[in-house]
Amino acid sequence: MENSWDSPREGDAGRRDLLRQGRAVLQSLGEPALAREFDRLAQTAPTRERLVELLLECLLARRLRR
Repeated sequence: MENSWDSPREGDAGRRDLLRQGRAVLQSLGEPALAREFDRLAQTAPTRERLVELLLECLLARRLRR
């Protein structure tokens, strides 16, 4: 299994989509600070899987704060 984005063009589009969707989820939950944190951390994520892990970590952090 390849750990990097499939191709430069598909990778960029896929990365933008995952970032946009992750931010949208966190913002829709009323967590703009976590959305910004997700965006910051996601800038260096090398794989789709890591982006998803970061989103899940942000969601878990939200749950643990309550």
